[in-house]
Amino acid sequence: MTVSFVQTAWLVPIYPLLASLLSFLWSPGLIARTGPRPCGYLNLLMVCVAFVHSTLALVGLHTNAAAGADALYKPLSFTWTWLNTAGLKVGFDGLISEPALIAMTVITGVHVLTQIYTIGYLEIDWGWPRFFGSLSFFEAGLCALVLTDSIFFSYVLLELLTLGTYLIVGTWYNQPLVVKGARDAFLTKRIGDLVLLAGLIALLPITGSWNFHDLARWAAVQAGGSYVQQLGYTALVLALVAGPMGKCAQIPLHLWLDEAMEGPLPSTVLRNSVVVAGGAWLLLRLEPLIALSPIAQLVLVVVGGTTALVGSVIALAQIDVKRALSFLVSSWMGLLFVAVGLGGFSVADHLLLVYPLPMALLLMSVGAVVISNVTQDLTQLGGLWSRRPLMGLCFLAGAAGLMGLPPFGGFAALRELLALTAHSSQPLLLGGVVLLTNALISAGLIRVFGQIWAGTPTKFTLRSAEVLWLMVLPTMALFGLVLHLPILLVINGVVQLNPLPGWGPWALPLLASTLVGGGLSALFYLRPHPLANLPAALGGLQYWLAHDMQTERFYQRTVVGLVLQLARLSVWSERSLVDGFSGSTGEAALQGAKRLSLTTSGRSQAYALSLVLGVLLMAAWLLARQPALPALSAAPL
Repeated sequence: MTVSFVQTAWLVPIYPLLASLLSFLWSPGLIARTGPRPCGYLNLLMVCVAFVHSTLALVGLHTNAAAGADALYKPLSFTWTWLNTAGLKVGFDGLISEPALIAMTVITGVHVLTQIYTIGYLEIDWGWPRFFGSLSFFEAGLCALVLTDSIFFSYVLLELLTLGTYLIVGTWYNQPLVVKGARDAFLTKRIGDLVLLAGLIALLPITGSWNFHDLARWAAVQAGGSYVQQLGYTALVLALVAGPMGKCAQIPLHLWLDEAMEGPLPSTVLRNSVVVAGGAWLLLRLEPLIALSPIAQLVLVVVGGTTALVGSVIALAQIDVKRALSFLVSSWMGLLFVAVGLGGFSVADHLLLVYPLPMALLLMSVGAVVISNVTQDLTQLGGLWSRRPLMGLCFLAGAAGLMGLPPFGGFAALRELLALTAHSSQPLLLGGVVLLTNALISAGLIRVFGQIWAGTPTKFTLRSAEVLWLMVLPTMALFGLVLHLPILLVINGVVQLNPLPGWGPWALPLLASTLVGGGLSALFYLRPHPLANLPAALGGLQYWLAHDMQTERFYQRTVVGLVLQLARLSVWSERSLVDGFSGSTGEAALQGAKRLSLTTSGRSQAYALSLVLGVLLMAAWLLARQPALPALSAAPL
């Protein structure tokens, strides 16, 4: 029975895709009498089916492996031919493996909890068909992404996720800021996707395949090579990682994550927890190709380290609670890029594994406050610990899961990353980046907690009742999962349960950075303190940081300005040169015809003279083209 679930795991993406397609029956009003709620229930049902299927497949895989059925524990491959022409065969190559089943279980599980949460959050909203359809569309794309064994179809699925981002951010499309946010998020992610497409086009003639396993075999025999080959590998790898950079909101393609906050909060839960992780999944699948280029690895380390530090600093200046947490997403993904750049793909796997559940818990607990207090402004909140202690405990558990705080999952992952940096060429620099980032993340999370739950109540929080059970239930379920995540990691052998002396030399510095960052933030924000108003007192600096260091304005004046100037130049050349030349040619023909019409006299003598002159001119032209005859010489007698 369990074997069939493993062998049919390719059906998991189809369940939410079917629900998303059926949502179109409600979205344009084809089904109007029932109202929008049945659409949400249908999507929830199909997502639950997908979760049960993926869970049973994962359990069956481990059960068969424990029983000694090694053949069933090996990855199962399947292929669906999409295009087969002369010299080109493109198919959807799938691979049902243990990592793919784990990823699908996490994705579908978070989706189930998010859709239950959405029913409570959007209880009085009429946009259910579009929103729930977009959520299921996301799930279908993510599940297909972890199953595919083709980099080409990985690109196609990333494009579909970009489309899903546009649709879900633009749910409330009657608001101008929402329209702008959806458009900017779509265009920013498209930049990375287009560069990735260019890399794919260049990759196929070189390797002859888009299959990940074929690419790994090709990369295994390409070690070394000439200087020109190394430059080619570098350009190719940089083009391929541009897609994951955009999806993971890494500098300079990080603007979309801030713009995407205009959508409903449940979409933020989903996007910041598992959708962003989809780009990291593709990055990890590129491991053999990334190893070919040390320069590309260096770029990943620089980009990841810069994003980790900058994102955590910007988060400290945000007053919008969703943005304060979203910039921490970029920061954590930056640490993952550092691990990939250093060649620690197992460490990056660990960072990716411990990330989705705590981030989803943070956003759900905050969303329960936002929906009942009608504001996302941190300066308007406070004093909720006596009124909303349950959500406060959930937020603290999620924060602990992303800090270097034992025994939570983030501590083990960050400790492995520090051990990886110790073996790099710059151990002090990279280790300092990781420690400083961890301190800033800890400070940012404690700051958000302090400004919402600590202090005295404000006019927005004087009356703050607990939300519907539909929002409390999934939040508490995530609360339990985050607390039990370290146990699950130990049981499955991901981490070792070691006492303090077995943590290694980097454990104590990591714990110290957590305590310093979180402690200083607690000193400022958990009780009234003069320095708590320091960011506001800084004025221009706080404004500069809160607006993403004016990155959007910089792009408007440079990249967008250059594109506009090129567009104006193109319009001028089109009107003045192309249209001018073609218009002048036509005008000259018309004027010539008008003047020739004046030669019409009706006299046959004039026509005969014109004919004779024409014949003489043609004869002269033909005689002029004939080669000259050789001169005759007298023959000797």
